[in-house]
Amino acid sequence: MNNGWIKIHRKLLDWEWYDEPNTFRLFIHLLLKANHKPKNYRGVNIETGQIMTGLNLLAEQTGLTVQKIRTALNNLKATSEITSKTTNKGTVIQIVKYSDYQIETNKTTNKQQTNNKQTTTNNNYNNINKDNIIYREAEFKNSLQQYLDTYGEKMLNNFYLYWTEKKPKGKKMKFEMEKTFDISRRLMRWSNNNFNNKNDKDEKRKQISDFETRIRNGENIFTTPVNEIGSGNEQT
Repeated sequence: MNNGWIKIHRKLLDWEWYDEPNTFRLFIHLLLKANHKPKNYRGVNIETGQIMTGLNLLAEQTGLTVQKIRTALNNLKATSEITSKTTNKGTVIQIVKYSDYQIETNKTTNKQQTNNKQTTTNNNYNNINKDNIIYREAEFKNSLQQYLDTYGEKMLNNFYLYWTEKKPKGKKMKFEMEKTFDISRRLMRWSNNNFNNKNDKDEKRKQISDFETRIRNGENIFTTPVNEIGSGNEQT
């Protein structure tokens, strides 16, 4: 029963019972004790996400009083976190959204070999240390894929190479040093800068081309005409 694990999202911080210690403690306890697959217990079928227990047993396991357990259970029922039914063997508690706290490592297929390969791949992926800079760099690259049609491969590649430049100690990339980093806004700004720079370069090329044309045509490029230079009453 102590094997395996559950996932908890940070949005739990906004949960209405997060700051009610007894209710929060009991709910986490139920999550950890609930069945991850169906089984029978003394003639009673206990489904996935269910646990057979009782007030006294929960009090013993959590260190809370029976009254506190009863209050916490009522709180969880009031917000539809759990349901319960009584049998002659004990109380069966169902965690309503139990599947939200599980991670699917693979999908069942008709080919066992394919299934095993998928499971291995996913397990290896889950075992990657997310503090590893290689993992974070790959995640950054993957986040750019959705913008490929909008900005094109060349611009995204330049954007990726610039922002994933490693800092001297090699523990952080350039984009990780920013206080905030909204990829969609950064890409838009990057694209606009490239467009403006291109326009500036095109304008300079046009000016140089016009200048060379005027020279070839013998046009005076200065403000004062050539025939006026040196004319008039020069003083000697």
